[in-house]
Amino acid sequence: MMLFFILLQFLLLLFMLFHDWVPVVPFNDIEALKISDSTFYRLLGSVINGLTVLIPLIITLNYYQKPSMPSSAVITLISFYFLLTVGTILSWWTPYFFGSSQKHKQAFNKFKNTHHFLPERGDNIIPNTLHIVLHLQVWTCLGISIYLFVAH
Repeated sequence: MMLFFILLQFLLLLFMLFHDWVPVVPFNDIEALKISDSTFYRLLGSVINGLTVLIPLIITLNYYQKPSMPSSAVITLISFYFLLTVGTILSWWTPYFFGSSQKHKQAFNKFKNTHHFLPERGDNIIPNTLHIVLHLQVWTCLGISIYLFVAH
């Protein structure tokens, strides 16, 4: 399972670093991102998001060949993936199910021409396919981190 966890975190890291830069039509709209967000802002976002996955990945790699991971390391993994999970829920899923401010909807306008498969809910934002895959990766990492804590 640890090898799967490492692979999942590595893929998530690549995802976080490059999904705002590498065009994967129709799953992202790089041109809309360029119009909406400055290069500096996109770079800053990639670095911050990348670090939130790189740090847990380094911790996991550090203890990969060792008999067990200390509780403090597992709690750190849980903390990172829990905060990322809260971020995904507050920025995408709460607005999808319950609505959000007009300002929030405008900020997410840059995703309107990307692939979606969820049904519309009024004029609420719709999580796009690319972000749903990202969220599932984050949530799986959280689940594995909790499992490691319980199994410890």
